[in-house]
Amino acid sequence: MTVSFRTGRYLVALLWSWSLPFLIGASLGGLYISHAHIEILEANDDLFLRSFEAVIDQCKAAPSDPANAADAEQVKGRAPGSSDHASSIRRTEARAERTLEHPPP
Repeated sequence: MTVSFRTGRYLVALLWSWSLPFLIGASLGGLYISHAHIEILEANDDLFLRSFEAVIDQCKAAPSDPANAADAEQVKGRAPGSSDHASSIRRTEARAERTLEHPPP
């Protein structure tokens, strides 16, 4: 395909006339995307800090009396302390049962 000199010259002029607006738009778009990413990271940081503060507040409010640990309900059908040597699946089942019986606040 051959392009006449006149058509080629027109296409180069068209490309030149649109190159400056394209570069300006690409620069502004890049700045906008960078700003949006920074805003998202700051929002995630705030959310992360608030969730950590909530966990810390719950830990402070929870009683840390070791005597309550002895009153923990044993899993039915097993001797006390046998869950230490049980398979990980049985320990997970026991934990799930305790969670269902006493859901967290």
